[in-house]
Amino acid sequence: MQWFEKLENNGFVQIAAFLPYQQARQLRTKIAQRGHFKQWNLLTTPYQPLSRIKDRISTKVIDNRRHVQAAQALQRQQFSFSFYRSSNKHAKQHGQAALHQDLGSKVVALLKAQGLVTGQLQDSFFASFKKGQFISYHSDGNAGKYAFIYQLSSGWQYQFGGQLELYPKKLKFFKHVLAPTFNTLTLLKLSHPMPHSVRVLNNPAHKHRITISGWVE
Repeated sequence: MQWFEKLENNGFVQIAAFLPYQQARQLRTKIAQRGHFKQWNLLTTPYQPLSRIKDRISTKVIDNRRHVQAAQALQRQQFSFSFYRSSNKHAKQHGQAALHQDLGSKVVALLKAQGLVTGQLQDSFFASFKKGQFISYHSDGNAGKYAFIYQLSSGWQYQFGGQLELYPKKLKFFKHVLAPTFNTLTLLKLSHPMPHSVRVLNNPAHKHRITISGWVE
């Protein structure tokens, strides 16, 4: 069975070695070794603003509070997430948008070659996860026909967490667990549907779970 048949039949597929190895390494170097990911914005939900003291505390304190609120919601089994996303001024200034959009364009071309889509890239972004961060069980709804996750994480070990968990039968006790593997592309068919989550991270500070994610219409 070819990759596109697996995608249509199972609702997901993993494609190893999506980019030529050296190209994948260069892409990771541009982001990880130059430290651009350290300037990305924290994205969390739910979040209750600390309005009474918003002008008296640092961004670091606010971000910590936002993460705590998201983690507490996860314990209550509410939809929640905590990770860093490259949708800020720094990312645009340093050409990072062009990098993830280029990868997204390659995904679009791959899907179009098999007649799976006729539309365009809806959105793409870099994401970075630190220890304790996560995305809880959810579906992407009408974000597009297909979602993709491209892994730039290298040397990953099971105990670091951060596995992508897929629930093709919409049952939380029945899932496929995909480890972060460098230069691997995961495609999800959103009409399957394909609920998914990212397991809580337990990674050392020097091990970065960095991905490019997006949606194709």
